[in-house]
Amino acid sequence: MSLFSELKRRNVFRVAIAYVIAAWLVLQVSQLVLEAIEAPAWVLKAFLLLAALGLPIVLLFSWAYELTPEGLKKEQYVDRSGSITHGTGKKLNQITIAMVIALVVFVVIDRAYFAPRALPAAESAEETAVIAEKSIAVLAFDDLSADGDQEYFADGLSEELLNVLARMPDLQVAGRTSSFAFKGQNRDLREIGEILNVAHILEGSVRKAGNKIRVTAQLINAETGFHLYSDTYDRDLTDVFAVQDEIAAAITGALRTELIGAIAQETAETSIEVYDLYLVARQKIYTRDIDEMKEASRLLDQALELDGEYAPALAQKALVMVLLSDGVGSYGDIPAAEAYAAARPLVDRAIAIDASLAEAHAVSGLIMGGEIGPSNDDEIAVLEHALSLNPNLDNTRNWLSTAYGEASRNEESRALLEAVVERDPMFGPAFNNLIQAYLGTRDFDLGNALVGRVERIVGETDAVNQSWGMIAVSQGDSARAIRHLRKSYEMNPRNSVNQLWYGFALGTIGEFETMIEVGVPLTVAFGLEQLGRYDEAQSVLDTVPLGKSGNDVNNAVMRANAYHFMVSGQYDEAVHYVEEHFENLDAMLQQFERTDGSNSSYLAPLAYSYLQAGREPEFKKLTDALAESVARRVVALDKSLPSIINSINLAALTGTDEEVLIQVQRLIDNNGVGVNVFDTPIFDRMQENAEFQRLDAILVKLANDERAKLGLDPYQPALPNS
Repeated sequence: MSLFSELKRRNVFRVAIAYVIAAWLVLQVSQLVLEAIEAPAWVLKAFLLLAALGLPIVLLFSWAYELTPEGLKKEQYVDRSGSITHGTGKKLNQITIAMVIALVVFVVIDRAYFAPRALPAAESAEETAVIAEKSIAVLAFDDLSADGDQEYFADGLSEELLNVLARMPDLQVAGRTSSFAFKGQNRDLREIGEILNVAHILEGSVRKAGNKIRVTAQLINAETGFHLYSDTYDRDLTDVFAVQDEIAAAITGALRTELIGAIAQETAETSIEVYDLYLVARQKIYTRDIDEMKEASRLLDQALELDGEYAPALAQKALVMVLLSDGVGSYGDIPAAEAYAAARPLVDRAIAIDASLAEAHAVSGLIMGGEIGPSNDDEIAVLEHALSLNPNLDNTRNWLSTAYGEASRNEESRALLEAVVERDPMFGPAFNNLIQAYLGTRDFDLGNALVGRVERIVGETDAVNQSWGMIAVSQGDSARAIRHLRKSYEMNPRNSVNQLWYGFALGTIGEFETMIEVGVPLTVAFGLEQLGRYDEAQSVLDTVPLGKSGNDVNNAVMRANAYHFMVSGQYDEAVHYVEEHFENLDAMLQQFERTDGSNSSYLAPLAYSYLQAGREPEFKKLTDALAESVARRVVALDKSLPSIINSINLAALTGTDEEVLIQVQRLIDNNGVGVNVFDTPIFDRMQENAEFQRLDAILVKLANDERAKLGLDPYQPALPNS
């Protein structure tokens, strides 16, 4: 008998098939369980290794032993005439079929209930991208100095080259953040070109010795890997600005493209010591890390002591002060009013010294967004002027996008962000804002594709996890969102944007205790209120007063206080709060822009308090303002959850029961999840409505389904303690 026939007779093939299917089923179930308990990745890998090692053992066992009516026996001791291998084979077939059915059922259930509702499309952006011939990425130059202490200088030179090239018409230049993300990775340049969607790559090195500098630059075809140009420049260090311009001119010549008007703006000159301090500071500001930015501020102070007329350092000093404030989107704890007041004279002085310095005008526009007085139109005009001076300033595009959004110019806002992210997907502020723009219009596929592209460059960073979490919570996948946002929080616990989203995701399923532990003060206060701990919430709110600068922080503070007064029944106190901080209600409404869901969310709770305080004319003004905001968001095609909540609140305050029910159903249809969504006095009149109760129960059930995925018991509301 041939070996094949003998293997078949002893059911070795059937055992192999059954084992593989059984192992696959066990691994699928194990993966789901391990994800739920957040086990380390190596555990699943260990299971996979054990399964692989078990296969040859099982096959040897099936060859050497046979199942008989008397039990297992070595094959050599089995009487062939009494062998039941044929019957055993039939049983193995039945078992295999049953396991296949079980596997199919598991996959269906997994995809229906546990898989993401919109799968990442990480590769779609690359599949559809068309690489422009006139495109280049400037990688961070290597530091080859003897002491290895010139990395900041090499980065600064690379960045200056990038800026010079970016000012040239018709040349697409990959952004600094994404290009520099490959530093130290030693990846194939062709792969980098594909990821960054560029036709050419510039790489090089810097070697510094005393007052001499040697710069080597190489221009490479990203598709073929061939060198198109290579040269070395030996210069005195005092000649660094001329070296930058000379290298840029040589590169553009090597590209062999006709660049009309490709004359770079001259680089502001100063001493080498000042320039070194400026480069190091700017590199630290790019990190958006609070400690690094504090160090950058100190270095800029040193630079300005040596040369108080160096306009680029003045502009960067103004910028870092704003970034270190406690304003929304900033990263520090300096009171916003104080930071903006100190930054304004610095940037004005920079513009007075050099009226053509685009970054100074851009920072001026950013500051205007946080000042009382300048209008939204004024801010837009300044930022547009900055872009006319240098069309490739990513910070400026991002800030202008925000200003456009506040003016309900949503299409222009999103187009600016997409332009930034196309050339620099790693530029965090624009990346984050674009993700949120996609969430507002529920373009989840675009959001998934963008996050997938970034993850391909940098891996599983805190920003990537935060973005997956933001998308997941907007799709109603609170459990998946919490897993990602928890990872992001553990990687970077001081990221206020992540704290807000993490807190929001926890709030949707009623995990208010954890929300209090990880949130920023305003979300901590909300969590305390959901637990009925109103006195503690008031103490937290007292630490976040209204400022005297613009509305970014003030809108959020107003919303938190208005909500607190409403749920704690302090209606007269809400009226007193407005009168204490503003001349009157009209002055408050005029000061606060109401152009998106977050900026107008204070109106509903405040209106309710005014109504209960017997101030019906003011109640009418507040609900009219809320109706105006809702109407503008409808025109803007805003489908975000905060915008829908505003519509529900408006209907509850001024509409019929049927209008409330329609808006609540809209919330459910748009993946709303929540345990205490309607646990406010605004909805008291709806509590006896059977349909309202049914819809509210759906939201709670969805939340409990998400809790179950995290291994949590069903939500139990807390009783107020004050």
